[in-house]
Amino acid sequence: MATEPESLLRPHPPSVSPNGRANGHSRGLIFDFDGTLVDSYPLIEEAFAHVMRTHRLDEGARQLFRQNRGLPLPEQMKIVAPDMWEELVATYRSADSMLGHARVFRGIPTLVRKLRQAGSPLGVVSCKRRALIEAELEAAGLREFFDVVIGFEDVTPPKPAPDPLLAAIGYLGLARSSAVYVGDSMVDLETGRAARVRTVLAAWGLSPELRATFRRHRLWATRPSEMLALVLNGNGHKRAA
Repeated sequence: MATEPESLLRPHPPSVSPNGRANGHSRGLIFDFDGTLVDSYPLIEEAFAHVMRTHRLDEGARQLFRQNRGLPLPEQMKIVAPDMWEELVATYRSADSMLGHARVFRGIPTLVRKLRQAGSPLGVVSCKRRALIEAELEAAGLREFFDVVIGFEDVTPPKPAPDPLLAAIGYLGLARSSAVYVGDSMVDLETGRAARVRTVLAAWGLSPELRATFRRHRLWATRPSEMLALVLNGNGHKRAA
């Protein structure tokens, strides 16, 4: 497992109590970023629309892009257009850099503040580049609440391999049984299964059509506030299969 220098991954070292619990708390929460903390998909769609216009891609390309949401951008573009994926990545990133910051989901600032006040260690694990995640968190005033942020370049292989999530859990001083991962895509659910970590579907940003694709996943949160009971009390909202 390759990582960036420790100073980049660990900007806010958590305290670990004598009983081995990070920050003195028994549970920690690790978030995906896009579609989980921030409502970034409108901006993602806009950037990809620019890619489609620039490279004259058809509607099938858009469907492939959407079907593989949650993967690292280069992997998505390799699926969309294997022969020109590098050009697509460059065009996408150029467009994305001009679109500004995504909107933070309602309830997320309150959630992370309450979890921090309760002493729960927090992290972010994403396939987005870490510099972009850090900039978004800083703009939203949320960076201070997270002990670790792991981006695409920090741990290989990236999601859906378990390595990035396990790296965050290890840094936070948690056992897998006391960690909760929350994300909005099939890639996130696959990551959680591979890591053998309890994984919650962040359904608050999903359309009814997308929610239907996750009907077999049993542990959901339909709004961020539901995560408080899950993390602090061990209670969750379960959906029937």
